[in-house]
Amino acid sequence: MPLPPPLDELLRAAHAAATPLIVYQIAVSVFVVFSLVNALADWFTFRAPRPVAEEDLQRAGSWPRLSVLIPARNEETTLDACVRSLLAQDYPGALEVLLLDDHSEDATGRVAARLAAADTRVRALSGGPLLPGWKGKPNALRQLAEAATGDLLLLTDADCNFYNGALAAAVRHRERVRADCLSLLPYLACRSFWEHVVVPLQYFLIFTTLPVRNVYASKNPAFAAANGAFLLIDADTYAALGGHEAVKGEMAEDIKFAQHVKRQGRRLVYGDGSRIYAVRMYESLRGIWDGFSKNLFPAMGKSLPVLVVWSLFLLTTQVLPFVFVLVALATGDRSPALFWLPLAHVAAALSLRIALSLRFRQALWAAPTHPLGWLITLAIGANSAYLAYSGKGHSWKGRVYET
Repeated sequence: MPLPPPLDELLRAAHAAATPLIVYQIAVSVFVVFSLVNALADWFTFRAPRPVAEEDLQRAGSWPRLSVLIPARNEETTLDACVRSLLAQDYPGALEVLLLDDHSEDATGRVAARLAAADTRVRALSGGPLLPGWKGKPNALRQLAEAATGDLLLLTDADCNFYNGALAAAVRHRERVRADCLSLLPYLACRSFWEHVVVPLQYFLIFTTLPVRNVYASKNPAFAAANGAFLLIDADTYAALGGHEAVKGEMAEDIKFAQHVKRQGRRLVYGDGSRIYAVRMYESLRGIWDGFSKNLFPAMGKSLPVLVVWSLFLLTTQVLPFVFVLVALATGDRSPALFWLPLAHVAAALSLRIALSLRFRQALWAAPTHPLGWLITLAIGANSAYLAYSGKGHSWKGRVYET
């Protein structure tokens, strides 16, 4: 049975480009092998804090004083649950929770005041002015750190919810791995369709491209990784690093702070915090678009060449293999370049996506949407660069930051 003319022409063109196509598929195969080996290594080195034994919890004198710092701007819907999850912890040492209302335009300040009035471990602060050259979150953390009295500082966000035993487990884990700064990746809570499609790709990107062991074993700041929702650091170390002064003008301040930690010769450890705390990052496609647009391009150092290489890499390794398989199925072609190699790449991507979904308790049904999620991510990266180069700046929580 003859093929329709458009498909026949497409098949002829593919065969004409067979040699470069084979070279491309082999190059993708090399990455796929690397990504699977890296994911396997990360599976065992991306360690999670262990629950603390009851007898250890009884030794209150051996636990450092802990200050939890929460910058809050327009967080009236999330702040209460966050603070209550912290106050319900069984942390044996002295605990204080500092809330800074960063000129919110909603009822965040009233929520913070109510929480402080109900529990002496909570202190509510009113944010000072946004200093010249500072972005909102670093500026808020600067003020919170100045008011903190703890030996340890936990820098977190108002939309986090902490599981029982989280603080004690994280503090002991930091001691166990000898970290100057410990950052943990959260359980990413997703509810809407687009959240399931896009947000869990963070797990996939880490396991396929980041040798987690190098975060603490290598002195190269290129192997720095952190999540700004959970930075556990000794107060003296934080002061010696100059706090967030070095990254005061960064939108992606967590990644830049992690790099700063490594440049200063401090030990940075990145771990699995999916049993420690949960975050619902965004609630809609619009929220995903705006949220990732504000920090994706800045996280790349605002470098257009880096963005272009990153985009081409994702397009060729995470999207095109699915396209090749669909074309081969439509045309009936079963050549290695058009079908068998791309099919192996698709199988590897989906298998890893399913494995990570099981480990991090994500929706299995979202695995087949893998290429769609990356296409949206690529569009977000382009938008993030456009906002920077157009002069419109990145907006977040009612503020617009010029770039």
